[in-house]
Amino acid sequence: MKAQETLKFKVIGGYQFAEGYSIQNNEPFIYAQAGQLTGSWHWEFENGKKGNTHINGATANRVLFNGKHELFGTMKINMFEFEGSAPKTDLLFLSYKSQKFEINGSQVTIKVLGEFTGGTGKYQGARGWLTVTSINGFFEDGKGEITLGEIPEISDEQVLEWTNDYFKATQSGDAKTWANSFADNAYINDPYGSRAPNSRKEIIEIGENFMSAFKSAGLYPDYIYVNGLVATSKWNGKGITNDGKEATFEGINVTTFNEKGKIVSHIGYWNPEKMEIK
Repeated sequence: MKAQETLKFKVIGGYQFAEGYSIQNNEPFIYAQAGQLTGSWHWEFENGKKGNTHINGATANRVLFNGKHELFGTMKINMFEFEGSAPKTDLLFLSYKSQKFEINGSQVTIKVLGEFTGGTGKYQGARGWLTVTSINGFFEDGKGEITLGEIPEISDEQVLEWTNDYFKATQSGDAKTWANSFADNAYINDPYGSRAPNSRKEIIEIGENFMSAFKSAGLYPDYIYVNGLVATSKWNGKGITNDGKEATFEGINVTTFNEKGKIVSHIGYWNPEKMEIK
């Protein structure tokens, strides 16, 4: 088995439509646009290696009936330019979807979360993530990581251990300990319907906001069902409020881990308004 290697990076760059087409109906209003993307990116890896690549992508944007925009697509990144290898020998593939899409006058702001889905040559089997926020097609805050090497075999027992570690982190009383359960690109919707955080700082703030309401609190699992890297948990929450009262609440978590045991997706189904305080 080839040893794993994780490459953390920053990237700046831009992109534009090379060609595309759109469809619009007025009654009812429907708008969709699809086409090809091109662009140029500058990469800086933690190991000191720097370089430029071109990208080619296929993307689709649609406007829903409620006016909300959605953007998603796939991308081919010419890493052979970065590696100095033969053309098309080192390609990197990315699947992406917008988490934020706002239009304010002539300014279009899009936050995109991408998932690496393999490649060729050095990047065969590549996996990992990338996140950028672009304004009118340009971005300076791109970051992420790429993991190379074979995917390790992960047992149900290992995922169960990671899940129990998460519950212990909820009982720690320390927001940073809780936040360390999550990958940097984690999607968190807890409780379901709440605003998802956009950074490590905002993940910590979620923990701080919850823990500040209690002298002590924690979640305790009733049962945990593991399916691959996904754990579904039924839990009970217990806490002592700042004025000394006992609080109880309950819910269900659906949690997805990466191969390193960090949470990449976490949805908590519970209602804070139904918390019982005695």
